[in-house]
Amino acid sequence: MVSEIKLEFPEFITHIPQNKSTWVKIGYNKIHASVHFTTRAALVAAMHGYIEKNIPENLTIQTPIETKLVIYAPLNYGSMKMVVDKTTKKRRTSWSPASKNYKPNWDIGNLALIWLKCLDDVLIKKGILPDDTVEFLHKTSYEFTPIKDFKDRKLVYTLKTI
Repeated sequence: MVSEIKLEFPEFITHIPQNKSTWVKIGYNKIHASVHFTTRAALVAAMHGYIEKNIPENLTIQTPIETKLVIYAPLNYGSMKMVVDKTTKKRRTSWSPASKNYKPNWDIGNLALIWLKCLDDVLIKKGILPDDTVEFLHKTSYEFTPIKDFKDRKLVYTLKTI
């Protein structure tokens, strides 16, 4: 059994479809702001599916643990959105590099908290963590690391026995 696991989630998903024409940006505020239960369920299901695909099989770790989530995203992550590409007619993420004097308009907690909860849920589902109560999970932290290109975004989630 290992005492530290580092999981990397490249080009993490940023939006999920609410219906044919509307996409919802992933963030804690979407759940907290009383979004319809079907949208909440779809948001969490999409995140769980993405996470599950990126976790290797048969991981084990001795508990209790502490976790840390590092979010690698561009400084102007908050201003990116989903648009319909005029050429392909398909949805794509619209983003361009931040200007030199750009002031961020998003908070790390809004993005980190929903990912942390979904990561914990999937760890339990896969049997890596018995539960996310304080008996097994003593500490969680998160931080932001700026990147220059949107395609380099990733989540790095570390579990460490304490």
